[in-house]
Amino acid sequence: MSLEQSVQNGKLQASATSLAEITQLFAVVDRELHDAQLDGLSTDNRFTHAYEATLILCTIALRVSGYKVRKGESCHVNTIQSISMTLGPAHRHLEDELDLARRRRATAVYERVNAVQSRDAAELLNTAVELRRAVIVWMDKNHSRLLPNGLS
Repeated sequence: MSLEQSVQNGKLQASATSLAEITQLFAVVDRELHDAQLDGLSTDNRFTHAYEATLILCTIALRVSGYKVRKGESCHVNTIQSISMTLGPAHRHLEDELDLARRRRATAVYERVNAVQSRDAAELLNTAVELRRAVIVWMDKNHSRLLPNGLS
């Protein structure tokens, strides 16, 4: 599926962005990555912060591409499913990984404690850090005017 097909299906809508918006979104990502590593945090919360970072990174790629997810049901699902449409098919594997993380996060937030293992939280944090790097490289190559200064 393409971004345009997702617009036609009602999952996405065209929407311009700005450097200021993207700068703020990266600030949210960096806060979530920082918070995921705080001492004394439960494994569930570590996982949740890492998940939020990945979701915002998917959002950044969408916003930079000129789209946003329509609000409502399946907002997180549609955001996650957009990653291969923005960054390219080499990132399709992330859709399954992030969808599993979405479900685990929902369990941890809404249903029970100790819903995830330490290994899961560490792996998702790794994924978030790698995805952040990939988004920056992709933006530098394709949307450099929206890439905030000083990101590494």
